[in-house]
Amino acid sequence: MLSALLHDDPHTVGPYRLLARLGSGGMGTVYLARTPGGRTVAVKTLHQRLTTDTALRTRFQLEADAARVIGGRHGAAVHDADPSAPRPWLATEYVIGPPLDDAVRAGGTLPETAVRVVGAALAEGLAQLHRSEVVHRDLKPSNVMLTTSGPKIIDFGIARAVGEEPLTHAGGAVGTPAFMSPEQTAGLEHGAAGDVFALAGVLVFATSGHGPFGSGQAADLLYRVRYAEPDLGGVPPELVPVLARCLAKDPAERPTTGELATALAEGADPHRFADVLPDAVLREIVRRGEDVWRQPPDRRAPPPPEAPPEAAPVRPGMSRRRMLAVAGGGSLAGAGLAGGGVWAWLGSRDGARDAKGGTVAKKPKAPSRLWTFAVRRPDSGGDVLLAARGLAVPAGIVLSGVNPESGEGTWQTNMADTWRSASDGTTVYALREHDEGAELAVCEIDPTDGQPGKPLVEVKDLAGGEARNQLLCVVKGRAYVVARASSGKRWYLVALDLRGGRERWRSPVDAAAQEYAPPMLCGAVSGDALVLCRADSGIEFLRLSVHALADGKKRWSLSEPYSGTPPTRLVHDTRHVYLSDETLGARKLSDGGIGWLFGTTRDVGGSAGETRLYGAPALRDGVVYCTEGDRGVVAVDAVTGSINWLEKDLRGRHLNRDVPPVVGKKFVYSLDDKGLRAVDLRTHRAVWTYETDATVLTADHGRGRLYVREERATFALPLA
Repeated sequence: MLSALLHDDPHTVGPYRLLARLGSGGMGTVYLARTPGGRTVAVKTLHQRLTTDTALRTRFQLEADAARVIGGRHGAAVHDADPSAPRPWLATEYVIGPPLDDAVRAGGTLPETAVRVVGAALAEGLAQLHRSEVVHRDLKPSNVMLTTSGPKIIDFGIARAVGEEPLTHAGGAVGTPAFMSPEQTAGLEHGAAGDVFALAGVLVFATSGHGPFGSGQAADLLYRVRYAEPDLGGVPPELVPVLARCLAKDPAERPTTGELATALAEGADPHRFADVLPDAVLREIVRRGEDVWRQPPDRRAPPPPEAPPEAAPVRPGMSRRRMLAVAGGGSLAGAGLAGGGVWAWLGSRDGARDAKGGTVAKKPKAPSRLWTFAVRRPDSGGDVLLAARGLAVPAGIVLSGVNPESGEGTWQTNMADTWRSASDGTTVYALREHDEGAELAVCEIDPTDGQPGKPLVEVKDLAGGEARNQLLCVVKGRAYVVARASSGKRWYLVALDLRGGRERWRSPVDAAAQEYAPPMLCGAVSGDALVLCRADSGIEFLRLSVHALADGKKRWSLSEPYSGTPPTRLVHDTRHVYLSDETLGARKLSDGGIGWLFGTTRDVGGSAGETRLYGAPALRDGVVYCTEGDRGVVAVDAVTGSINWLEKDLRGRHLNRDVPPVVGKKFVYSLDDKGLRAVDLRTHRAVWTYETDATVLTADHGRGRLYVREERATFALPLA
């Protein structure tokens, strides 16, 4: 996992620019870095305080040599190293994938087939080491990385040549107790058979979730490794004989790496490694690959200077002159004065104090309305339409223009139902007000008076007089419409070129299920696809379909269960469309397959069963946000479906699960039975609530506005 660089971490190591920390241990720190040519690498450095230790420098050299021996197939390929540098460093391939222990925690134990393939590949990697008379001596789940091409062995910090004098004191046990060999616990020679013992322990963990000798204090573990029988509970029966043999106390009774690889490879194809990994592991691999190219976290600021140790406590009522004299001896040259207690005290003296005398930050207050526009909300839908020169607010059968700065009404036009207008973010478009027998036409709405302009495109064989004709969306000069044919009852999905004034293609769709509603709930363009959503009549299901943007041909369709109010907006990116009900899920736009499901095993609280468990989702900057039962807002990675965070300390609220949250730079906004709640994106706690019974939220990120729609009024709040 990536973490921010510390203030005293170097900016470069050798020719490599450091981006983030990957981890740190007793011997060194591993960084994510890039070459001058843009290649991503992992750079390991020895801690500065250890650079004068000759033995540790020698060990660092051995680690680099062992990494070169195992190579890029079974380990992280070495790019460069300088063990003799003032601060020794080693640059290797950045392995994209989770350690085995993280993978098991994220997705559960591996199936037997995956364990066989992993074990056979690891045995081959160890065999390559052993042929060069090098032993690893610290094989454990965290030192096995899972990638789409196979497992890789990393961290050769205590590897050494067979028969070589140890670099630690005589009889000392070096390694990780839970995965040591019996001979290693006794301080004896740990040879190739010792690595086989450790590998068996790793495979027991992979398939059962626990090590062969349990957990606990190091002394207890060392005793059990040396004298107790291994716990193989949870290991598939077919694997028990071979793993039990590997865990024999006598090294001579264990199989060689070659024999182990052969025994494990039965019934498993090592060349189809990605196919045997659980979906959760594959999602984690993808997420880590995405992380490499995201903006790295900001370097941490240095800690503030400490207050002068000689400073006397300041008594209430003390004058500023006396206070300065006591704290700094009357001199402003004291290092602790400018950055320490005095100015902090001055800045916070009017604030509240906690039980320990510290300052308690004042709780933010809900903002005041910027303006209010009195208008009735439609019975369904009602999202505010954004345009370059104002807003268009649906209100029953009319569309009202609103000045986004003042909230004053600017125009009004009769546009019938909400599904007959749409905005591309710059211009508002509408289907011409329907007249019996007239052809279908798409017009621009004049931003000054709200009147429909001259038709941009007309189609004579589509019934303009049909009230349920629907303008789904307008993207890049093309309008996507669902309309009924002038003759007969056939319905079509139609792409209209607004710039060229002509029809591009049409594709048949099912007729409207209800007499007074359009065929579709909503539609959106994503990449080279048009995604449609409709409600199956009489059943609580949503029907999704994806059509090729080039010719309208249907690529796939499927039905998804839903509860509550059907969506009026599709939440999507170029990979997935995101839906929520009993779970929060991602459907692949490519084929409709499940990208990921979140919430299948989570406790969402006792009040969640009233409607859906997960509220309508929202997407912002690669994160999906929704409500989880009545526990609060949950944030989930859009690529992998792994949780980023869950709102903290929320109690006594019933959350609105039909309205998706709105995400700003500082807050995520969510509706509940007490109003509009602002959840801090940094602390994950609600900081204020604005009392309202609103049922529509629209974000205007360009203007920094949040539009909130109640039954009889629409108002604007700052979007922070």
